[in-house]
Amino acid sequence: MAKFKVRRDRILFLDVEMTCWDGPAPEGQVQEIIEFGLAEVDVPSLALVRTASFLVRPESSTVSPFCERLTGITAERLKKEGRWLSEVLATMKKEFGTQSKAWMSWGADRRAVVADCERKSASNPFSEAFHDIGMQFSLMTGASASVGMQEAAAMLGVGLEGRHHSGVDDAAQTARIWIELATRLRRGLEANAEPRVPGGGM
Repeated sequence: MAKFKVRRDRILFLDVEMTCWDGPAPEGQVQEIIEFGLAEVDVPSLALVRTASFLVRPESSTVSPFCERLTGITAERLKKEGRWLSEVLATMKKEFGTQSKAWMSWGADRRAVVADCERKSASNPFSEAFHDIGMQFSLMTGASASVGMQEAAAMLGVGLEGRHHSGVDDAAQTARIWIELATRLRRGLEANAEPRVPGGGM
């Protein structure tokens, strides 16, 4: 297995939105990513430092009215503002340093990234250090079924912000959930740490 190094001071959170239909995909069409939402957290300070949305022009599918209602992304907007997948991936790599940072998503977004990259012969810009925080949350809480992002936010008392099924808003929401979990863990570790005895030996 190839070795890889990732930074320990920054982490990325990803949410992708894809073409979708109110039912099966039309014949000859496949789901494609139409938005990458990214949020970046400074690990030492647990601060959400920046977010970004990258729109992708679909090549093998159409944006249905159902998809427009769900994501808020219209076919017309993608025609005007969307770029081809390879261009978007290169931009994210350059602007966010994706190849040197761990990244998380609420669910199997990595699978969608890999599938789109393979289908369109595009270079995957993300590191191997991927974590499905949604799966981890379900396992840590002992839930018998997967826990949705909004449900997890409610369980933790993290306020919901933005529009659900907006890639950038959901990425930021995932980041805020992780920040809350990390904050609680750090506080617990500090509370359980053995106090130092002044002048004490080893």
